[in-house]
Amino acid sequence: MRICVIMAGGVGERFWPYSRKQRPKQLLKIVTKKSFLEEVIQRIIPFFTLEHIFLVTNSMMKKGILEEIPNFPGENIICEPMGRNTAACLALAEVVTSHRFGDPTMTVLTADHLIHNAEVFLRNMEAACRYAEDTGGLVTIGIPPTRDETGFGYIEAGEVVRDRKWGRIFRVVRFREKPNLETVEKYLKAGHFYWNSGMFFWKNSVLRANLERFLPNTMEGMNRYRNALGTPEADQILSEAFEKAESISIDYAIMEKAEKVFMVQADFDWDDIGTWNALERCFSRDEKGNLLIGRGEMVNTRETLVYNPEMPDAPLVITFGLEDILIVVDRDVVMVCPKSEAPKLKSLVEELYKKNLEKYL
Repeated sequence: MRICVIMAGGVGERFWPYSRKQRPKQLLKIVTKKSFLEEVIQRIIPFFTLEHIFLVTNSMMKKGILEEIPNFPGENIICEPMGRNTAACLALAEVVTSHRFGDPTMTVLTADHLIHNAEVFLRNMEAACRYAEDTGGLVTIGIPPTRDETGFGYIEAGEVVRDRKWGRIFRVVRFREKPNLETVEKYLKAGHFYWNSGMFFWKNSVLRANLERFLPNTMEGMNRYRNALGTPEADQILSEAFEKAESISIDYAIMEKAEKVFMVQADFDWDDIGTWNALERCFSRDEKGNLLIGRGEMVNTRETLVYNPEMPDAPLVITFGLEDILIVVDRDVVMVCPKSEAPKLKSLVEELYKKNLEKYL
């Protein structure tokens, strides 16, 4: 039995102001005419039925998800009572899916990856699932780097443990956090460093054992919830469990500490649409390096990105004498910043909270 868990709980602050609490990033149609969430579900449908696909999100987003994807089974939307990072998210998913299916093989994906050659992706995913089942290990997918990228984490690959047509698999030496440019250049020269895709594959029992080993306090609460499933007290126990859960990523919590960790080398094209600047890799720019999406005129402007989608009464954006600027227009907000600041928009959102401007978030 195989299942897929899609983590879709974040608001996507780095895509503010277009991404907001009532209209989160995973429901936006920024790159194609389909939302990020629609794209990932349609990509994996040949591999999983809807019955075996689960979304982990929050209760505020559940209605929007069902409006966007009306045929998705509502009982497969797992709602976190509060945000506690990806380790708690996946601990909850393990409890719910183990209750339903016993000990399935879990594939973990996120809702903001851009993948063009889906057939090749599915074959690599099959290789990852099979190796997790054969070895009882923790498996991820590593992306061969194509540029000097300091915004991603990296995986250092060791020896090849399996080499087949649709899945060359390495033992993982260690995970590396987002490096500076000098370190990235060393990684690319070394040739055995890969981007961390954030995709994971394991048996539920293997995930549970590692969570109980490395996050015992978090799992104490989750196991109380496991035992309470189906009772009137379950929701309250889940809230208490999340309140006490450690807020830590699955990478820090488990992947960087466990012994049996492996990596499938990706044979497909991949990108993480994590910030507005990523759109410059998705669309063609003009001869001056500008990217205009929507209504606008760019005069004496270079290396500037304007996102002003066609909406009723949308203003005409005109730039003049600008360079390396990001402009995003959405309803009641116009956001302007240097492109270099785009990855830091999450901190801007935090500042707006402090200034009691939550209605714009």
